Amino acid sequence: MKGAGARLTRNKSFRALWLGQFISIFGDRLTYLALLALIMERAHDPRNPAPELALVPVVSFLPTILIAPLAGAFVDSWNTRTVLLVSDFIRGCLVLLMIPAAMYGGLNAALALVFLLYVANSFFLPARSAILPDIVEEEELVEANSLATLAGVAATIAGAALGGLLVERAGWRWGLGVDAMTYFLSVGFLAAIRPRIRERRPLPGTWTAGYRAVVRDVQEGARLTLRDRAVLGPILWLVLLWVAGGALHVAGTVLLKQRMSAFVSGTGGMLATLGFGMVTGTLITAGPLGRRPPRLLGAIGLCGAGVCLVLFTRATSFPALAAVAFTAGIFVALLLVTTESAVQRAVAPELRGRVFALRDFSTRVAVLAAAGALGVGLGRGWLGPEAAVAGAGAMLVIGAVVSLVGWKR
Repeated sequence: MKGAGARLTRNKSFRALWLGQFISIFGDRLTYLALLALIMERAHDPRNPAPELALVPVVSFLPTILIAPLAGAFVDSWNTRTVLLVSDFIRGCLVLLMIPAAMYGGLNAALALVFLLYVANSFFLPARSAILPDIVEEEELVEANSLATLAGVAATIAGAALGGLLVERAGWRWGLGVDAMTYFLSVGFLAAIRPRIRERRPLPGTWTAGYRAVVRDVQEGARLTLRDRAVLGPILWLVLLWVAGGALHVAGTVLLKQRMSAFVSGTGGMLATLGFGMVTGTLITAGPLGRRPPRLLGAIGLCGAGVCLVLFTRATSFPALAAVAFTAGIFVALLLVTTESAVQRAVAPELRGRVFALRDFSTRVAVLAAAGALGVGLGRGWLGPEAAVAGAGAMLVIGAVVSLVGWKR
């Protein structure tokens, strides 16, 4: 890690990508906390805001479900650097518009702009994953992904801790305003990226031909994913993780509201603690452990995260909740770095955008289904939040066993 890490820090393009990612994710945490505060303010029943909380994954992930596979095909044909710049600029404008939308149009107007925000996200995410192998060497991918994950978790720590205090004291408007500024600042950093020039598939000349080409490319990416277990396995791990994330977003948030008096700042503190755990997990993965077989690392990550979710339902004090969050962060980081590196190594450069878009599509379907089902179930009293979170944890443990024992290559 030390030698590769030193080379990566001298790589101007990688440094620009790292800083741009750090700044924008810092702002993302502010948006999430601001949306939580807005929902608690406008919820029909503030004591049980599960139905409104379930709307956040709907507007956040439905754009990915609808257009992500097509977006990946376009990313493979477009200049990925340009996609990053335009996407971040558009996201900054949309977040800024959420303030008057929420003030004069209410919660539904703000959520409509969140939907558009994630339309832009559907292009940004596969472009970010696809551009990394074009700015670092293949042998540096694990270290580069570890450092990229480190940027995300470091930004999560800072954004959650500071954002929780900001939103708690100054309100959700300030949270959204600061987030918009971070997107514009990110554009400045991303403009310094200089990826290696590689051949791209030209876009067809007509809309009809373009649509047929996009469908053909998406089918090609889907066939590759389903055919190659080195790609399908890591994507299935992420699907399970995101199902658990959907359960935690709805049911876990209700539990936190019941157990903490200062909900927004307390949630920010929990996210920051999770981030510290992810830093630790990222550093561990970048060492000798990261060279273990991906199937073993995936099973460890799933099992550890699942056990932490079960423990989360039993923790009632902030120190206990923080300890669980920190430990969960270690296993989540292990899983994220392992899956990203495994897919990048297994997929040819000209197919990466499509495969990463399909990855985003499948994980968003998973979290949307989980959050939607739990929003209805909790809202109508069919199950309790503790049972929902514990069930998600058990699912991850079962997935780990299947991955390690039942999935023979």
